Amino acid sequence: MKFYDSHTHLNAEPLLQEWESYLQRFIDAGGVGIVNSWASEEYNIQAIEISKQSSDKNILVKATLGWHPMECFEWDITLVTIAPKMQWIRDRYLANKECVVGIGETGIDVHYPRGLETLDIQKQLFIEHCKLAREFNLPLVIHSRDDFETTFEIIKNYTDLTIYFHCRGYGTEQINRLQVEGSRLWWKLFFGFCGNVTYKNAQVSRDSLAMIARDQILLETDAPYLAPQIVRWETNHPANVKYIYQYVAEYLKMDIEELALQVEKNFKAVYGL
Repeated sequence: MKFYDSHTHLNAEPLLQEWESYLQRFIDAGGVGIVNSWASEEYNIQAIEISKQSSDKNILVKATLGWHPMECFEWDITLVTIAPKMQWIRDRYLANKECVVGIGETGIDVHYPRGLETLDIQKQLFIEHCKLAREFNLPLVIHSRDDFETTFEIIKNYTDLTIYFHCRGYGTEQINRLQVEGSRLWWKLFFGFCGNVTYKNAQVSRDSLAMIARDQILLETDAPYLAPQIVRWETNHPANVKYIYQYVAEYLKMDIEELALQVEKNFKAVYGL
């Protein structure tokens, strides 16, 4: 059986120092495709380097490039620095097209107090990512937490985008609005589900999973975060995506082989592979 981890962070601590070992564990578990995403200069560079250093392995290893909204309050991205930050992403992409398959993760995050304080900066940063995804015809990988309305109001200005809501963070009402608006704007929508879909208190996530078309489902670890319940108190890593496949197949009453084939199609569709 083939497994794909649509969104992970081998390029981040605590996985980075032993990323080759964690990648091998993923391969040993049946992993054949993986995308490292992050949103700071250092981690963007490392995602590209991991892709390059994995070119001789029998596995697809790609990267996405972007600036996380939390960079606005953790590392003080400002309205003045957005333009050079985006030019940096543009330059990295043009120099490494063979490695890069998406823009992001990026979006809106007001979960923490400084998130609200920097909302105007986050909005402009997100808009610039939308423009770049459209310019290069790449999927937009969205991180959106605790502010669906702002996220929605921005992306609906961009037609014909391929949009990947990583770590689906909203309920059925919001999913329905995205589907309705997406059909009007010719979006290609995908929704990623992480290990937290297995948590006892995650019924909202499972309700969303049940209503999403199967050709829109992606499975991801978001490692080293959000380990599946079965290994919840351990450091998460890409090989654990197999537990997410198992859980989702059981919840949707699908044969796991059928689910794996569908996720493979979806993975290749979202990233244009």
